[in-house]
Amino acid sequence: GVDPNLMGMIDAIVASRGRVFVGTWFSTFSGYINRMRGYHGMSMLDSWYSFPSRKTAVHTWERVDHYVYAYEYPTGWIGIDANIPPDKTIF
Repeated sequence: GVDPNLMGMIDAIVASRGRVFVGTWFSTFSGYINRMRGYHGMSMLDSWYSFPSRKTAVHTWERVDHYVYAYEYPTGWIGIDANIPPDKTIF
């Protein structure tokens, strides 16, 4: 069988490649999955949060000044493999 210590990592990889993703607001696990989706070049318009008032929080480009650990944002993945600075037009 699979080592139980690996189950969280396996869940994150599977969730990151889904057609859509619904995570939990303020969850570092959900934030990591969204970041991996960004690494894969997937649109954030297919990611959602279950908390009603934050449901579409990842659908817009925001400058995050507080609670940066609660969710991931495009500056974490846009341009990491090239000399492309993060920009709203690339999002």
